[in-house]
Amino acid sequence: MRLSLQFPQLARADFFEDIPSSTVAQFLDACELRSVPSGTVVLKQDDHVSGMVLIAHGCMEVSLMNSDGHVVIIHHAREGETLGEIEAISRQPCLASCTAVGPATFLLCPVTLMAQHLSNPLFQRNVMRITQNRLLRDNQRKYVDQNYSLDRRLCAYLLRLSDRNNRVPQSQGYIANLASCSRQSINRALAVLREEGLVTIEKGKIRLLDRSGLERRLAGQ
Repeated sequence: MRLSLQFPQLARADFFEDIPSSTVAQFLDACELRSVPSGTVVLKQDDHVSGMVLIAHGCMEVSLMNSDGHVVIIHHAREGETLGEIEAISRQPCLASCTAVGPATFLLCPVTLMAQHLSNPLFQRNVMRITQNRLLRDNQRKYVDQNYSLDRRLCAYLLRLSDRNNRVPQSQGYIANLASCSRQSINRALAVLREEGLVTIEKGKIRLLDRSGLERRLAGQ
């Protein structure tokens, strides 16, 4: 089956904003379908890419390692998001690594395919918009990480990590690492959210019960 028919939801990705449907279908059908198990490094920091990644299903952790070996988690990319488009266009090494969190399916858009379509001003504009939104998102998260209390940061992490079913696949230990604190501290903060009816924890898995309530708590209301 043609990829454009197999994954029609990808036509709504930011990368294809305002692009004619026929062009989007042509682009998607020229991509390569890949499915990988959890833990697979799809893009590796400092390596050159063979193309842009367009996530069809699943989640990918974007992380950066500094010269001392310390790893910082930057983002969790989900369905419809692109990874490596700047490196594919610039032919420069990856700035970060992208690792599948759970099984993931994605389309690999080869560098040659990118080159064919980048003469279109709409594709150029969309890449710039994605980059600007990414910078804005990272700046906002940096502010949260540096200025918010742990309970408010936890709300931000839960909202960020949750899937379309309001489930958080990552463990409390993973979140503790994200927050740079102990698991005990995360468990205490989660207990407060649970008592307020904002989340539930079943067999170690977290599920959001009230996204609006978490958003209000994040905003300090």
